[in-house]
Amino acid sequence: MATVNINASKQTWTDSGSQSSFTVARNATSSQTHTNYTTTQVNKADGIQEFYSSGRGGGTYRFNRSFFFFDTSSISGTITAIQLKIYGYVFGGNQVRIAKSTAFGTSGGSAYANSDFNNWTTLGFGGVPIPYSSQQAWLGGATNTIPLNADAVSNANSNNYINLVAVGQVHDYTNFAPFFDIGLNSGIQFASQAEFPKLAITYTPSGYSHDVNGVASANIVSMNGVANANIVTVNGV
Repeated sequence: MATVNINASKQTWTDSGSQSSFTVARNATSSQTHTNYTTTQVNKADGIQEFYSSGRGGGTYRFNRSFFFFDTSSISGTITAIQLKIYGYVFGGNQVRIAKSTAFGTSGGSAYANSDFNNWTTLGFGGVPIPYSSQQAWLGGATNTIPLNADAVSNANSNNYINLVAVGQVHDYTNFAPFFDIGLNSGIQFASQAEFPKLAITYTPSGYSHDVNGVASANIVSMNGVANANIVTVNGV
């Protein structure tokens, strides 16, 4: 087995804007605003948010989501496990879920567009998400290490990329309207210098497939400085 870290090539924070109904906010086909991040560290206390205020004269709903894209095409071999690492800025009571996204032109060929806001469900308006993780408690001031599931691993192997979104678990992911006022946040440190958003990937390298001096091929990363994936034969074998 071998391991490698793949940094996010795209990071985007999005906001539904304040809406008068849960359905309009959660199932909005367009974000009201978004911000793309590259290499400059930015703290967003509301990186992931589920918000409802009953107020006077009607309620206000808002959802914030954070989208990430990772190019895994440089991996020569079969991916067996993936951990998502995102540095948390603050914890404001929210639980988080990671789901499949089709933003960024699906395969990463374009920048985030406001029309990507609802590109994470399978059945269109109000659809059901494809989960890439279980429900996760969020850490502030520390790295959130989130194991991704078999669907994420399979898609990384098939597509050579991972396209995902981090959303609130309690209301956004479940499509469950709140009964009482809430303000649930999971802060994200985008382009964090402490832990840049990344995938920690475990994989079985392709290339030379024989044991060498009693060492299993799966445990050989390189020989004499040559990566296992680039080795065709050893001494003619």
